[in-house]
Amino acid sequence: MQRNLNREAHLWYTITSPEYMDRAFDHLQEAFDVFMPCVERHPFIVDYAPVPRGGERMEHLLETYDNARALLVQGEYDEMLRWGGYLENTPRVFEEGNMSWMDGKAESFMRKLEKAYSICSEFGIAVTNSQMYTSDGYKTHTKDWRICVPEDMGIAGDRIARNHEKDIYLDIYPERPAEIPEYAVDKSISCKTGEIVPWTGVWVPATGMGTAALAFARQGIQIMQPAYEVTFEDPEDGSQAFELVETTWHPVRPTGHMVPLPPPEPDEGEDEDRDRLRCPAGQSCPQTGYWMTPAKEDSRRMFKQGDVMPDLDSNYGATIWQWDVAQE
Repeated sequence: MQRNLNREAHLWYTITSPEYMDRAFDHLQEAFDVFMPCVERHPFIVDYAPVPRGGERMEHLLETYDNARALLVQGEYDEMLRWGGYLENTPRVFEEGNMSWMDGKAESFMRKLEKAYSICSEFGIAVTNSQMYTSDGYKTHTKDWRICVPEDMGIAGDRIARNHEKDIYLDIYPERPAEIPEYAVDKSISCKTGEIVPWTGVWVPATGMGTAALAFARQGIQIMQPAYEVTFEDPEDGSQAFELVETTWHPVRPTGHMVPLPPPEPDEGEDEDRDRLRCPAGQSCPQTGYWMTPAKEDSRRMFKQGDVMPDLDSNYGATIWQWDVAQE
């Protein structure tokens, strides 16, 4: 894929924005609006543990969103990260039990709830790297980030456009936008890996995009991260190897102009996207077929689109299901 600064910077700014999280709130509200009439029709169901637990969680999330959003507008991301994390754990409450009492509305309810989950997950992924570099020990150089920060955090290389673009635009726009803001590198400001970040926003390595992703960094609360250079990508399953490179970064700012959004390239077609599909445990299966996960040996199995991908709870770490390119 041809790297494009405007394309990737706009995606980074989009998924870290209050407007993006507004869509998670909207989907949560829609799910709640499906849930409550079902509860009211079956008063006895309030004694069924998942119902009061899940209902209270959703009510709490709806009541606390405005505060988290107001802080996010002011550049404080922690409360929204907590809000999103709480929402991400909410679908699991309902997955634990029988939902036949919802009178055929369970699928619609879960679809809306999982859509809210998906948006929170994208937001969390985009901000996680920033969060990893906030330790006071890093700022005082009494703690070494090279030892403590996992190498596979965040979105690497051009994956934000290659694997995330389609869903992100569908989350906000009724259709893929024809134009996006133009962005330019501000070389008057520099920040080296390990220095305190002087400005909140998207940054690019001074050496250019190359095989490294752009970075989202926050003023004052973190040290600048290294560049996550992709050194190897498996052509079959899309898995990547990284090298953390200490470098100098520059901010990427909007110019105030609009430019055409590059169209999807041939290698972004449905077949190619499907070959690279991945799905974390707890999310809905995006494509019917055989999937497998490195979290467990002999894990290959069939899932139908919409199935909730299971968490294998292994010592490997997070359960990430990968589309098996050998579907026969």
